[in-house]
Amino acid sequence: MMQMPFRSPTDYYCKNLIPIDEQICGLLEKRKELSNNNPGFPSLEIISVWSQKYGLNENWLRRIFASYMFCEERLQPLVEPTGFLHFVSILKSVENDNMTYAITHMKQYRNATVVYVETEINTIEPFVILGHASFELLISPEYHCRQGSGTGHGKGMQHSFIVTPALPDDVSDLEFRLRVKPLPENPEFQKVSFKEATVTIK
Repeated sequence: MMQMPFRSPTDYYCKNLIPIDEQICGLLEKRKELSNNNPGFPSLEIISVWSQKYGLNENWLRRIFASYMFCEERLQPLVEPTGFLHFVSILKSVENDNMTYAITHMKQYRNATVVYVETEINTIEPFVILGHASFELLISPEYHCRQGSGTGHGKGMQHSFIVTPALPDDVSDLEFRLRVKPLPENPEFQKVSFKEATVTIK
């Protein structure tokens, strides 16, 4: 997917805000350093307190901090893999909390590498639904990883990650770290069960 160029939403700007906005940029830099670029999200209770203390709309604050969850690296210019070369088998796996995480293989391109990750839950239960989660691949500072596609089935998930610059064919000395963050289910949705019935539609 191509990244669209950014256009300013308006030509107006109150220049009296320049010193304040510069301070905001400085605080964002400090926030990034203190959190090691992994800030998370403040509790809704804390946001509610800040909303009342500073007279700010609570939903607006929620949206602001939700946007701050994502590090700026995600906004780097997107590199689309071009010039396919070959497949490379990896087959590295680890088990953690009844979940098996595996780096199965990668596809080499001239300008990037696509790494494929499989996740499978280890259970004998026949009916399992995995919750929602975000996945982030980390290799080393010189490699930028962004999530590509993702699919899932009852007991497992598959994700691909686009890595730039391209990885070497021999990745035996590299360590792949997968950061998994469970996403809260929406409590506003109420589960409604069907009742046994025969319905006639005329």
